[in-house]
Amino acid sequence: MPEVSADYFAAGAAGVSHQEDCPCTHIMPRNFSRHEQFLRIFALLETLSNARQPLDDQTLITALKERLGLSRLSPRTLHRDCDFLISCGYPVDHVPLPEGRRHGWRLDKDALAGRALPAEPITLLELVAFMVGRELLRTFEGTVLWTGIESLRHKVERAIPQPLLERLENAKNVFHVAAVDPARYASRPRLISALSTAITDCREIEVSTKHDGQTVTRHRLRPLRLIIQPPVVQLLGLDAHRHNEPPLLIDLDRIEAVQALDTTFAPPPIDVGKVLDRRHVTPP
Repeated sequence: MPEVSADYFAAGAAGVSHQEDCPCTHIMPRNFSRHEQFLRIFALLETLSNARQPLDDQTLITALKERLGLSRLSPRTLHRDCDFLISCGYPVDHVPLPEGRRHGWRLDKDALAGRALPAEPITLLELVAFMVGRELLRTFEGTVLWTGIESLRHKVERAIPQPLLERLENAKNVFHVAAVDPARYASRPRLISALSTAITDCREIEVSTKHDGQTVTRHRLRPLRLIIQPPVVQLLGLDAHRHNEPPLLIDLDRIEAVQALDTTFAPPPIDVGKVLDRRHVTPP
């Protein structure tokens, strides 16, 4: 059986609300593998709750892997998680599927008698992952990306109890993220915003790039993506006059100016991975 405490789930099955007393400060062990287990069981419960028909093992495993980004999840682990929910009082059944040769899992909503499922709390594992991701974004201090992550951080910190914030501070003694070229684009705060807007609007742009710090070249491009390979960000686009040629990659450090034009275009399908493998760059 899983080692996550059954108290919270059992109380939820009994209709007890945890909205005011966040459980994560006292039921979440410090072992991050237990945190992952906790999130997996919550995701399983919600998936079964939203399902209109029983789900077989493979369907459930695929759904949980996609939701949580798991690299693997065995049928044995799935069965143990379902048994855990049953032991907590949830009406989870293993029933025959219509074709009769397989079984699927279902949550009997009638048996819940209108009781609400417990609200899923924010866990320490999620907060640590967020903290690490934020530190990896320090390259973008001064840009819209940093504004976004800082705004989200403040919202998250307001929503979690002080004891959990203290545990998050302790976790900083476990993980140290060495900032890669912090604030690299701070002197060009509007550049990423202008390019992302042009990509979203499918609008051609005129880009002025510098070579050897002196020569300036103008390109008329159809921008497709901003490629982030920390600490470097590149613009991926097509030459507006020769858009049947391979895409171009231009380092943002080389861009002197960007002007959005009135001409729009239909973006073609593109395999960014293949483009990066070819490493086709703007010629010097």
